[in-house]
Amino acid sequence: MESKAPDSFRGYLYKWTNYLKGYQKRWFVLQNGFVSYYRNQAEMAHTCRGTVNLANATVTSTGSTTFVISNSSTQTFHLKAINEAEQKRWVSALRSAKSRALALKKHG
Repeated sequence: MESKAPDSFRGYLYKWTNYLKGYQKRWFVLQNGFVSYYRNQAEMAHTCRGTVNLANATVTSTGSTTFVISNSSTQTFHLKAINEAEQKRWVSALRSAKSRALALKKHG
C-alpha cells in the first residue's frame, strides 16, 4: 500500500466476489472522496471495475482483517486486508476521506 497524500491512498485488498471464487486480489485507489477498484495496478489506465462515493457510504469494520464499504443504493464491497494493521490503516483512511467528503459537500 502506498500513501501519496492524506486524500490519496492505494494498494491491494481482497474483494469478495462470490461463493465460487471467494476473495479476489484487487487494486484499490482512494482519492478525492471516492474509492475505486481495478483488477490490477496496470488496469488503472483504462478499466475501473467499480467506484463508491464515500460521502454516501458507510465503512464498517467486520473483523480483524475484514471490513465493508456500502452505499445507500446498490454497492457493497466486502474487503479483506493482508493483516490487522493494514485493515486499520484502510478503515482509518476511508473514514477520514468520508469526513472530508461530507465537509466539502456541506460547505461546497
